[in-house]
Amino acid sequence: MKKVIASIALVTLVLASTTQVAFAAAEESLNIEKAAIKAVENSQPLKTVNQQAEVIQKNYVSVKGQMNQTKYLLPYSNSYSLVKAIILYPLQLKSALEQVNNTQVVVTNAIRMGAYSGYIELLKADYALNTQSELMNSLYEDYKKARLQKEQSMLTDAQLRLAEIAYEQTRYNYLNAQNSKDSAKMALNNMMKEDIAKQYAVLQDNNIKPSAQVRALDDYVQQARTNRAEVLNAQSTLDILEEQYRLGIAEIPTDYEFYKQQQEYEIAKAGNDLELARISVQQNVTDLYAGLESSMKKMEAMSYLADQAEQNYQAAQIRYENSEITFIELNKIKVAKAQADINLKNAELDAWLMQAMMESACGAGFQP
Repeated sequence: MKKVIASIALVTLVLASTTQVAFAAAEESLNIEKAAIKAVENSQPLKTVNQQAEVIQKNYVSVKGQMNQTKYLLPYSNSYSLVKAIILYPLQLKSALEQVNNTQVVVTNAIRMGAYSGYIELLKADYALNTQSELMNSLYEDYKKARLQKEQSMLTDAQLRLAEIAYEQTRYNYLNAQNSKDSAKMALNNMMKEDIAKQYAVLQDNNIKPSAQVRALDDYVQQARTNRAEVLNAQSTLDILEEQYRLGIAEIPTDYEFYKQQQEYEIAKAGNDLELARISVQQNVTDLYAGLESSMKKMEAMSYLADQAEQNYQAAQIRYENSEITFIELNKIKVAKAQADINLKNAELDAWLMQAMMESACGAGFQP
């Protein structure tokens, strides 16, 4: 009875796999950049930021035009306030526009990193599924061989049971991998605002290769302190306050000392905010670097273990062919090799993602 059930289960899985492949063949391929572009295009938070940028852009153009027109009144006016307004108002709106544009970049990066992470999870599940599928088919063939040997009194009941358990465990892992892939696919489709049931014929990963080396921490920190949006925004705020103070003090306000103290306080506060932004960026990059180093070390370790597993498997095959070990012992090594391959692939994908996150963190950033 168990033989019949096992055979039916295999046929069902084969038919299901064939159906899935036939259905997927009609669907498009997907790569990580395509996923990111779709996620960005359909992001509601980004659309909201874009609308804010459009409003500020229109206001900036309008005020700049008005101030240009106002310049023609200067020969007929003795108002320093008018001069200050012509210089300061466009600068203030330009600063506001630059800051909202920086926010656009950061939000875009955040969405992109989210899509990258989702695609990486899908690739992990897909690789695990393919590996477990190959292993399951191989162990099923071994299980059939074991049943024949048992009928010929070449194996004991216990040995046959071990072969059956190995196959059933791998089939269980295969089904888990299928569930993981389905979940990852639905999550990514949802992020891209696609039908969550949408299938893909090919998941491309040819451009997802982690670099073998990473730069020194100081290089990343210096780059981030120059490029991060929060630093640029804080610097812009400080620049506007200093210009406002310079123009205001030249006007010699009635409450000169109070004005001077107030403006100097605001400038000092903005200077502190700028320094705090730089410190925060440095801490953020330092934390990311710890994760980056960890991922690189793990990739190196998994590569070593995968090589060892491959060598063990090659040696075990030779020993099996020389009748030094049973196919059950060979299967244990085969399972270990498959898991080592999965672990290495996961480590490589994690390392690539950490490298991508670090590069984004050294640009405008990706944390709104």
